Amino acid sequence: MRLSGSSRQAVLLIAVVGIGLVAAGAATGLPGVAQMDQPSGDEILDDVEQRYDDAETLTGTAEVTVNNDSETKAATVDFAFAEPDQFRFVIETEDTTSEVGSNGSVVWAVGEEESFAREIPADGEYDDHEQPGDFVPSEDVDAELVDTTELDGEEAYVVELTPTDDADETYEDVESTVWVAQDDSRVLQVETTDGDKETRIEVTDQQFDVSIHDSTFEPPEDRVEVTMTDTYDSFDDLEASTDLDVPEYDDGEFEEATEFSSADGQAVIQQYTTDDGEVQLITATGAEDRLGDVEDGESVTVDDEDATAVERDDRSVVFWTDDEVTTGVVVDGSVDDAIEVAEEIR
Repeated sequence: MRLSGSSRQAVLLIAVVGIGLVAAGAATGLPGVAQMDQPSGDEILDDVEQRYDDAETLTGTAEVTVNNDSETKAATVDFAFAEPDQFRFVIETEDTTSEVGSNGSVVWAVGEEESFAREIPADGEYDDHEQPGDFVPSEDVDAELVDTTELDGEEAYVVELTPTDDADETYEDVESTVWVAQDDSRVLQVETTDGDKETRIEVTDQQFDVSIHDSTFEPPEDRVEVTMTDTYDSFDDLEASTDLDVPEYDDGEFEEATEFSSADGQAVIQQYTTDDGEVQLITATGAEDRLGDVEDGESVTVDDEDATAVERDDRSVVFWTDDEVTTGVVVDGSVDDAIEVAEEIR
C-alpha cells in the first residue's frame, strides 16, 4: 500500500517527526495472528489510509519522545490539516515553541532561530524545491498483525512494520510498531527503533471533519513577512512585469531573473552567462541601510559616480544607490571586472 497525496497530508505528522515508514505502506503482507476473523496487517493499513483519506479536516495532538544512548528529548505537537493543502503545527518543547504552516499558497515558519514566509512554487517550478510528497519516503515495508490489546481504554490492533529487501539502505535498520484503533482505524501510537534511537508518538484528541477557520493556516503577520517570488525566462518579460527600472547587460546571455517582493521592498536578480563566467545584476529597494554596514567595502568610481566594492572568495561586488534604488553587479573575478560590467549598465 502506498498512500496517495491527500493521504500523505493526513499522516504528515508522523513523517515530520521521523516515522516515515508508517506512511510508506506494505508491498507484501505476512500472515496475521492465528484468529481467522482478524484482518491482516495490510488490510489494517488500507483501512487507516481510507480513514484519513476520507477526512476533509483533521486536528489532534501528538506527544513525541525520542531516546538515544545519551539523552531524551520530548515535544508536544498540536496539528491541524484541511484539504487540499493546508496545515499547521505548533511544536512545544521544554524551553521553545515553534510553528510551521501553509495556507496552500504560502508556506511559513516561526521559531527562535529562523522565521520566514514564502510563496509555494507552481507545480512546474518544483525542480529545485522539495515537494510535499518528498516528506514521505517511498520505501516498502512488510506489515504483520502481531497482537490485539487495550491502549488507554481503546481496543487496538498492533501492527509491526519492517523494511523489505527493496527498501532504501537508509531505512534497512528501522522497525516500527503501530497501534490502530479497532473501531475507526485511527493511529493511536507509533514506536520506532533505528539503531540506538527510539521514538514514540502518542496521538490523542483526534477530530475528523471539524470546522477549521481559514485564519488557522495563515502566516502570523505580526511575526513574519511574506516573500513572494516570480521567475522570468527573458529580459522582455521581466521588464514588462516589474515596477523596478532594471538594466540589461548586452555583453552577456540572459539566463533568468527572479523577483522578490515583501513588505520591506522589492528585489530583482538577473543571471547572465559570459565567456568569463557568470554575472548577476541586482536591483533592489529598501537595501541601502543594510548595505551601509558592509565590512571591507572600498570606495570606487563607476561612470564618474561613487560606488562601493567588495571582493571575497574570487567573487567581486560593486553597488551604488540612486533615488532609493540600489543596483549591484556580482562577477566571478576581480573588482576591476565588476567595475567593467557596472560601467556598461550605469
